[in-house]
This record gives sequence, C-alpha cells and structure tokens, in this order.
Amino acid sequence: MKKSILVHLILSISLLAEVTLSPQEEKNWQIETALAKPISYVPVGEYIMSVVTPPKLLYAVSVPYAAQVVQLKKVNYEKVNKGETLALLTSTQWIQAQKEAIGDAVELMHHEHIAERKTKLCKEEIIAQKVCIDADAEVLADKVKQLASKTLLSAYGASDKVINHLYKELTIFQNLELHSPVKGTLVEVNIQPGKSVSSSDLLFLIKRDGSTWLESDLPLEVANALRASQEVIIEINGKKIQSKVLQVSPIINPRNQTRHLRFSVPSSVKLLSGLRERAKLSIKTKAFIISKNAIVQDGEHSIVFIKRGQSYIPQRVHIITENIKNSYVTFNKALENPIVISEVSVLQNILHKGK
Repeated sequence: MKKSILVHLILSISLLAEVTLSPQEEKNWQIETALAKPISYVPVGEYIMSVVTPPKLLYAVSVPYAAQVVQLKKVNYEKVNKGETLALLTSTQWIQAQKEAIGDAVELMHHEHIAERKTKLCKEEIIAQKVCIDADAEVLADKVKQLASKTLLSAYGASDKVINHLYKELTIFQNLELHSPVKGTLVEVNIQPGKSVSSSDLLFLIKRDGSTWLESDLPLEVANALRASQEVIIEINGKKIQSKVLQVSPIINPRNQTRHLRFSVPSSVKLLSGLRERAKLSIKTKAFIISKNAIVQDGEHSIVFIKRGQSYIPQRVHIITENIKNSYVTFNKALENPIVISEVSVLQNILHKGK
C-alpha cells in the first residue's frame, strides 16, 4: 500500500517538470499540436423535457351560485378578450336577488318621498324635529341596504350597466351574462346548454398569454452542476432557446436518482403546453474543446501537454463532459497555447523516465 502511494507521488511530482525536444525528435516521434477551440456553452446531454404552463397563467372561472346554462358563447381553444361573454346563465337565486334589489329600491323611493314631506313640515314647525330626524335615519338605512343589494348583484356577475338599468326601469333580467375576467385562450370548457352547474363547478379554464416553462428530471451529475439563474441553451422541437434555470429541486428522486429542474422559456418562443420531447441541454460557461487523444491520466488527474517554444509542459485539466471524439474542459488561459494531440504517451513516458 505504502509502495503504491509512493509511486503515485513520484509520478505526480515528475509531471511538474517539462520536456524539451529538438525539431528532429519531434519529427521522429510524430508529435503534432493543435489549438483548443474556445466555447461559451458546453453540451451536457439530451433529455426528455416537458412544456408546462405556470399556474399563475391559468384562471379558473366559476359562479358563486347554482345556475342553468342557457347558451354557450365560446368553445374550447377559442381566444377570448377580457370582458367577452362566455355563456348565458339563468338562476332562481339571481332572479330572487333582483326582486329583493327592486323591493329595496321601491322602499327607498317611498321613504325619500316621506322624508321630503316631513322636512317641509319641520321647517314650518308643524311637526317636531325628532320626526324629521327619524325619517332621515330611515332613508339612510335604506341607502345602506341598497348598496348591499348592488354589491350582491355585482357578486352574481352583473355589470354596472345591468345594475343601473335594473334600478332605473325596475325590470328583471332572466338571464345573466358570464364574462371572461382575463384575456387568453380557453383550455377547458366544462358546461353545456341546458345543464345545471353549482358553485363548486369549474366552468371555464383560461390560459393567459405568457411565458411557459420547460421541466425535466436530470441525472445527479448534471443537476448538481446547475444552479438557479444559470444561463443555458435548450434545443427542442427545432428551436434553440436561450433559457435560465428557474429552480432546482432540493430533493432527489430515490427511484431513479434524478433531480427535477425547471427552465424559463422566453415569451417570444411559442411551445405548446403538454409537449413532451427530447431536448439538448448546454450550460453557459467558458471552456475549451480538446481532442480526447490529447488527454492522458496522471493518477487521479487528467493532463495535456502544452507547447511553448521547444518545451512541452504538462497541464492539469478539469473535464466537464465528453463525447466520442472530444472532451470539454474548464477554461484555463494556459490552454490557449498549442496542445499536443498525438503521441502524448511518448511525452508522458519521457517524464516518467526522468529525461
């Protein structure tokens, strides 16, 4: 055990030296060099990703009362504007609320008329002031009651125009228009003409315009290299997307040893919600592409040989990822020099022999 550790230390220390070769030796050993290619994004693999609609873009439409659907104005996947009519409903509760509102309005007008007459009599001191005060208090109570009725009608979804018409004409609307509260696209329509609905029913689900998300379960070695706000490039469905990491799950899925990640999608990129597709993921980081032939192992470390003049100097590198031909290594200014790409083992053997 001690012997193997000693050998490892000797080999590692020897690689701190350098090798100097004459032009003839370079030719004899067929030493070739090339410049590493600098890159700003490193591909880390291809994974299944899903397009997800953020919950904040989904708006549920329901009514706080039991009703019957008279007419459906919009169907699934239609675009709607804010305030546009989605359906016509009728409800005994809605009709009863209007009757009570009209009753309150009639009562208010009656009490206002009485209060007006009593005010004149009070001015002429025909009746006591207390009678006028009581009459005014009754009118004030009626106004508060009418305000509550208007609030209730608004809660049913009645517009100001409908409410004003009801109080002016004292007529009841049999049907009530259900309006879209937002602009967007209908992704669920759960009602049909002639059917009854309750206050617990989801009638419409509207997806507002906005940016979607991409989500994926990534292997630990990839997920652990990512952090929130980190810039990435995702190629999916024929589109190359400039994205950012929005969230990295703080827990590991014990079944497949993955972590769930969420990525942003710019609003200019249109991806259909529910799409599930293979996507190529690249991380934004300064790095170099180096031929795998240029890299050799020195114990636990990966090294390359860089050339300066006639000298070849070993340089440790950190491999981010690799494919069949190339390795992607962390940026190091020393790697801007020519790198040996052939017969690297020759240089390593020379160092080990102490030449």
